[in-house]
Amino acid sequence: MLKKFSVCIALAALAGCDSSSSPASSSAPAATAETKPAQAAKPTALYAMRPADNLWPATREQSELSDNLLAKNYYIVFDGSGSMDNTDCGDGKRKLDVAKTAVKKFVEQLPADANVGVYAFDGQGVGERTHLATQNRPVVKQMIDQLVAGGGTPLSAGLEDGQAALTTQAGKQLGYGEYHLVIITDGLASRGYETDGAVQSILQNTPINIHTIGFCIGDDHSLHQPGLTFYRSASDPDSLMAGLNEVLAEAPDFTLLEFQQ
Repeated sequence: MLKKFSVCIALAALAGCDSSSSPASSSAPAATAETKPAQAAKPTALYAMRPADNLWPATREQSELSDNLLAKNYYIVFDGSGSMDNTDCGDGKRKLDVAKTAVKKFVEQLPADANVGVYAFDGQGVGERTHLATQNRPVVKQMIDQLVAGGGTPLSAGLEDGQAALTTQAGKQLGYGEYHLVIITDGLASRGYETDGAVQSILQNTPINIHTIGFCIGDDHSLHQPGLTFYRSASDPDSLMAGLNEVLAEAPDFTLLEFQQ
């Protein structure tokens, strides 16, 4: 009952924010016998880049409804491939160690009520290390500390699994909130794991924002698509941290759009 009550409050807040500033509300005449009362405004929803067609996510997990429908979500894809073991661009430190420090600081700066999850490919394998959650910061940092350099760069797998994880979370939030896929990588995708198809799927089917920090690789990367993805080239520890900090500032301005029931 409490959860349903909280959901009602959240939806009501979205639908009725600052009605006094609306031109319609300030100029509409009072209802009379000859005029019909204005219809009640429909509920509204927040979407990042897609129109309010109510198509995403297709499945909504009503039985596992989130306590915070407006939560921000950050799914980190961490490249721990073999090339991260060298000290290029690391000011004498391994790129892996520099990236670990930067990502842990980034996690500490996330809003307390944001969900964060980590996916990695490193010497220990490929896959999710911790799922999206709020009260998991110590676990997230522990998982990052345990990364071991090794293996290839299966970027498309990270994008596809990241899309799936964020879409599942969106079902619990009824499509509300923000969804960010944050990739830290120092190289191009391994053969067979090119990113074009995964990027197109995300851009065409979801409001997920793709943020990539290319560490020591410049701007020539498949995930650098101006106008479609956010990309920052980092050539040292400071610019790597600056690129992650920009993720918090790069979320598009949300517009209240009509949410069709």
